[in-house]
Amino acid sequence: MPFRRGFKSQCERRSVEFRRTLGLQQHAALSADRLAAEIDVTVWSVEDVEGVSTEAVRVLVDEADPSWSALTMRVGPYHLIVYKPVSSVGRRNSVVMHELAHIILGHELASACILEDGSLVPGNFDQDQEDEADWLAGTLLLPRPTLMSIRQRGLSDDAACREHLVSLDMLQWRFRMTGVDYQLARRRVY
Repeated sequence: MPFRRGFKSQCERRSVEFRRTLGLQQHAALSADRLAAEIDVTVWSVEDVEGVSTEAVRVLVDEADPSWSALTMRVGPYHLIVYKPVSSVGRRNSVVMHELAHIILGHELASACILEDGSLVPGNFDQDQEDEADWLAGTLLLPRPTLMSIRQRGLSDDAACREHLVSLDMLQWRFRMTGVDYQLARRRVY
């Protein structure tokens, strides 16, 4: 999807600004929980939500159900992110960061309905907003300076994923989308 002019650069600047605000170096890992606390967003696991029946929790935490991974709600003037507990720290950090990206970008919250089988279906899905949130979340987790640092320090992909709290899929996607590996390879040629 083509983004509006300057969007990707704006994401990089926001990543740097948030790190500066949090006292982190440009290439340091950024935890979604730490960013959520900074911008006053509450983050809960489905299991933390009171009043949800045991059966509903069982359906909502089913990792085999791809219908949802996290959602954002407004509670008065505040935002609440509820995520499906997952086994991977990197995946959890990514899905929460994706929801934070929606908030940072000022996106309209989607309405949702629950089908009889327990699947969660958005009522007003907006692909452009999803693409923007994906890009900003990826940039917040792995901005260009971080990707350059990973390669310059010779970190393995597994070590980089552990250090930056991301999944291998996210790491590979960011390297592919930013062209950092291509840029570094061209430098070696010349």
